[in-house]
Amino acid sequence: MEFYGREEEQKQINYILSKNDFASGIIYGRRRLGKTELLKHCFYNSNKTFIIYQCNQENEKSNINDLVKIIKETLGIKNLFFETFVDAIEFLFEYAKNNELCFAIDEYPYIRKIISGLDSKLQRIIDNYQNESKIKFFLLGSSISIMESILSESNPLYRRFNVSILLKEMDYYDSAKFYKDFSNEDKVKLYAAFGGVPFYNKQIDSKLTVKENIINLLSGQFSHLLSEITSNIKEELTKINNAYTVFSTIATGAFHYSDILSKSGISTTSTLYDTLEVLEKMDLITYVCPINDKTNKRKSGYVLTDNAVYFYYRYIYHNLSIKNILSNEMFYDKYINEDFMNVVVPKVFEKISMQYLIRKNKLGLIDPIIEDIGTYWYDNPKERKNGQFDLVTKSKDGYIVFEVKFTNSKIDNHIVNEEISQVSQTNLKPINYGFISKTGFNITNNNDYILITLDDIYY
Repeated sequence: MEFYGREEEQKQINYILSKNDFASGIIYGRRRLGKTELLKHCFYNSNKTFIIYQCNQENEKSNINDLVKIIKETLGIKNLFFETFVDAIEFLFEYAKNNELCFAIDEYPYIRKIISGLDSKLQRIIDNYQNESKIKFFLLGSSISIMESILSESNPLYRRFNVSILLKEMDYYDSAKFYKDFSNEDKVKLYAAFGGVPFYNKQIDSKLTVKENIINLLSGQFSHLLSEITSNIKEELTKINNAYTVFSTIATGAFHYSDILSKSGISTTSTLYDTLEVLEKMDLITYVCPINDKTNKRKSGYVLTDNAVYFYYRYIYHNLSIKNILSNEMFYDKYINEDFMNVVVPKVFEKISMQYLIRKNKLGLIDPIIEDIGTYWYDNPKERKNGQFDLVTKSKDGYIVFEVKFTNSKIDNHIVNEEISQVSQTNLKPINYGFISKTGFNITNNNDYILITLDDIYY
């Protein structure tokens, strides 16, 4: 299958692979984001001999046997025996003194838990061979906390890696490459349901409609991804108190800390804080703060990182019993369709719009460059109300306020004037306004504003 996206990450890995002597990297991130596929893609393109060993959770002996098997198959060596897993690794470093070899230990936290002091043992091997071996060595892992601890100053492996990559979800643009045959409007809907996880997106069938894909993969009785998502969640969250409650509360509309606390029923603020902190470190939730008041916790809040997980907790989690007694079509039409199309998709379109502006900014196509982007919190003392503008950019010249509409009606002068009037009642004094529309524009003075269409976004 064709490989999509991850251009910047590929550059970093290819830098390691291009070196003539020893080099190493660490790649980590949540499950199903394509860590192994990314590395395998780079290894294949390098035309170098490579071994990617997937650790299991059994015992050291089992891992030794599995690693020996792949070494024999890859290097064509028949008689191999090792007392320890570390001996097998050291053999590969020795082999690479005179041979090109790329070697990766996948799901390193599994074997690290089994073998006491493994970080120190790897550090010894690296230090002993880094001036002699030409091996390109990588560690991969899905436990973000463990992999980040390896990079910490207190760990024996500190500064033993040339490159570290925290792999995150793909943005809307790279995600759409998996379903490029759909209309741009449908691409927004698919991204709203499946997000930026490559494993999810490659399951989407171009022969089916958006609704049929959602039923087939997420909401139906035998949906393939539904079991995948729930099993991954269980494995990740089993030891985290209140994790399911927090997910459900955020998915059904809670954003601010106080809202999550009151709606979740969690007993104490310290308990909730601990849960949120762990989930954020695992990249399962994202902390969002306004660009004009970043330290104000009252104005900040939390969102779920994974769109598919969000979909599950918004529509499936509390309706499992109902889902079992309705047909797939009935359940989708009654419990998903209206809210998904009228609430979730338009909100995700705002997220897509932000990602679009970030992409253009990184390409140097926005002048002056955007220095910050996000929500903007405003206070209106006269009318005793406050709120936020969902998409605002900041440059050296000032702020630009964007209005995002995912509707069947074009943005016209009335909407423009309404937005300008609303902003004028706050303390925000923007240098310009931007309008992003699914359907297009019917504006008299359209040269006065930044106008972006759906086709622009999927350029």
